[in-house]
Amino acid sequence: MAHMKPRNKYRNEKQNVQLLEKALSLKDRLFSMLALKRGLRRLRRWFLIALCAAPVVWGIWYGVNYMLEKAYNLSIDNISYVSRHGVISHSQAMKILGIENSVNMATLDVSGMLETLKSHPCIADASIRAEMPETLHIEIDERIPVVYVEMESAAETGNRTRMFMDPKGVLFPVVEDYHLNFMNVPTWYLQPEDVRAIEPGATISESRCRPIKELISAVNAYTLTEIPAISEIFCPKEWKIVLTLENGTEVIMQAYEIKDQLARLAMLLEHSRVVGRPLRSANVIPKINPAVIYADSAAPAAEQQKQEDDKK
Repeated sequence: MAHMKPRNKYRNEKQNVQLLEKALSLKDRLFSMLALKRGLRRLRRWFLIALCAAPVVWGIWYGVNYMLEKAYNLSIDNISYVSRHGVISHSQAMKILGIENSVNMATLDVSGMLETLKSHPCIADASIRAEMPETLHIEIDERIPVVYVEMESAAETGNRTRMFMDPKGVLFPVVEDYHLNFMNVPTWYLQPEDVRAIEPGATISESRCRPIKELISAVNAYTLTEIPAISEIFCPKEWKIVLTLENGTEVIMQAYEIKDQLARLAMLLEHSRVVGRPLRSANVIPKINPAVIYADSAAPAAEQQKQEDDKK
């Protein structure tokens, strides 16, 4: 055991040399061969490290620049477009987004494009998804017109603002390029309590919309021969609905049991065609013996019937 060499002999010798060097003056240390050799070794070590790291740094720099250059030159030419109701075409949707030809990957702003679509008053919802490397998927859910809406007092006030209403009671503008197939929907004339103002995004309450939506849905089950198209809808009272058909017939009904009343109306119209006497007006609220006035009836009788109906 006494003859074993110290395990840390080299480290001890190195520490002794460093202690001796510290005892020398600064001038002697600067010009010391040991210090010079040590500095050269350190310099060589750092040079080797830099030499090895240079290719890695250059590779990263080149890769980043290559990717950026490819991104700026990469365009998405394949745009997949789905319209839920077929109201807004592909070209019209691209016009809304301001896309003329293709989309550049470097400037692609999916969230901004999505906000543009969702904020459009004629679009209820939308989704956009970029599928690398060259496809952009766009889906939209348009608002479907149920009726036109206009204030009943428009003739007096001169404010003839007219908009569409969707099934949820939301108002949105009439855009002929989008809504060519909906230009003949009925016009519902509103009361002041129905809506604060006729403007995009305004909403009519569900309780007020329900009879109108039920009416439109129910009348679509009949052919135009059975029940002519509705041109105007008035709701002078909460329980009362007054319709004007395209053939000029005025129909008085209540806001409940819509289907049953339309069935009675279809029966009355069929009878008028059989006897060759067009209907001027019909009150289909009574389940038995609905009140009718024919076009060839005396005008005072028609006015009397109208006054009786208004008192109900």
